[in-house]
Amino acid sequence: MLPRSFLSVVTLILLVANCFVIYEYDQDANRWARLISTFIFFLILLWQNFSGKRMIGAFAFLLISDLLLFHYENTTGNAFAFISRISAYVLFVMVIAPELKKLKTNLFQKFIFVMVLGLNLAMLVMLVDMVPERFKYPYLDVLFYIYGMSMIIMVIASISYSNRYSNNTSFFYTAATLCLVFSDITSFIAYYLEFSEFYFPDRVFYIIGIAGLVKFSSLSRSHEAVSELESL
Repeated sequence: MLPRSFLSVVTLILLVANCFVIYEYDQDANRWARLISTFIFFLILLWQNFSGKRMIGAFAFLLISDLLLFHYENTTGNAFAFISRISAYVLFVMVIAPELKKLKTNLFQKFIFVMVLGLNLAMLVMLVDMVPERFKYPYLDVLFYIYGMSMIIMVIASISYSNRYSNNTSFFYTAATLCLVFSDITSFIAYYLEFSEFYFPDRVFYIIGIAGLVKFSSLSRSHEAVSELESL
């Protein structure tokens, strides 16, 4: 069993180290820092020995995605990086899917869900249109849309999970997945729109996100739905 403060200390060290690397070094060093950070959290996840196959598989896909970043300017590497990331997000949703099977919703909540989905899809279309022509290749738009949908589904699932259980376990999962989404949005701005200062929030959100998922995996999942929130 790892000390209670171990994950927090590692997270803080990696946050400082990554920000330093982004500030001082080039893109390759930046990518190495991200890969090493993911690998360290993956080792902690395995060491805890509390995680199921889906969580381990999701982290493995994150590692593959980070490896493929070294070939991100290559069409094939770029496409498989997207596919790996999509696979990770699908697995993150599947981790909590069994606990959402009996989630109840009313007509108004379904309407809100459709509205939120529509707004997110509209934003996704705008982001895809903002990708400069020099980055585009066949099927990039399709991958972007699938990638965006996987993020939207993960966010909806995490918020539903938080509403149903409203405890520390659901808090860490929801906060972590939202951080991953914010990381992806700031990463898009940094890479495709070439605002390099956005690499800092990208990495901060990413490290906090995966640290949160490691913490989530160590917590008890034998929880009961909060009756007054179960239908939200």
